[in-house]
Amino acid sequence: MMMKSLKSLFISGFIALAVCTSSIAFWQLFTGGGWPWAVLLFTCVPSVLFFSYLFLFKPARTSANLPGVFWPTLLGSLAVISLALAGQASMVMVSLAIINLLGVHAYIRWYSRYGVRQANVVIGEPLPDVTFSDLNAKPVTVASYAGQPLVMLFFRGNWCPLCMAQIREVAEQYQSLQSQGVRVALISPQSHSQSGDLAKQFDVDFEYLRDDDNRAARALGIIDAGGTPAGLEALGYDSDTVMPTVLIVDGQGRLVYQHLTDNYRIRPEPALFVQVLKEKGLIDG
Repeated sequence: MMMKSLKSLFISGFIALAVCTSSIAFWQLFTGGGWPWAVLLFTCVPSVLFFSYLFLFKPARTSANLPGVFWPTLLGSLAVISLALAGQASMVMVSLAIINLLGVHAYIRWYSRYGVRQANVVIGEPLPDVTFSDLNAKPVTVASYAGQPLVMLFFRGNWCPLCMAQIREVAEQYQSLQSQGVRVALISPQSHSQSGDLAKQFDVDFEYLRDDDNRAARALGIIDAGGTPAGLEALGYDSDTVMPTVLIVDGQGRLVYQHLTDNYRIRPEPALFVQVLKEKGLIDG
């Protein structure tokens, strides 16, 4: 639990660190602090640009190791250390460079990764008896969709740009899925009003379901305790969330496919869902 709490605090702190370091370096550079401050920018600007890219361009996935962020940060840090050894950079600059490098490394290798995942579901077996609630707070179970293939997309919440991008991709494929009798359920622990806001963004007939108190996530083994970034509780989000997960069940409620990403930045493309549905004979090939 302590590790989860650290992750919750880390992401907000890491972004703040990169922004503050960039601001300090630019201020020093333009107020006569000297050109070495421009070198320090290589240790923080890549992170700022990356998170700006996530929120502005909303990609559905990224590379696992983010070479475009890691290598400039590493080389910039080495350059700052070299300048310090030559007497042209201060220990403050060295400290900022090293802290940013450690932050990037931690984000890529620790924060982004879930490790080996083992959900409490077995391919070919019915899902556990879990209950969700729809936008009207009425109870819904997998049995509610009996006779229809169901794609269950568990997402972290409206606050996650990668989740929103993934949902947008699925929305673009939805008509072809719906025409063959496939239902798509978007499931998260966020409030009904937050899911209602999400529903207004898409002109498709998704099933917007709430996993009340993350009970289903716990039963399925996909809970991310303390996974919501610190501070988002003030916006009505719970501190616990769900690991991004895709489950596909047939018309009898049996699990036929599961995608358990080990990295929250790596998501399957909707074409994969269509391929699985065809391979399992749930839609026409």
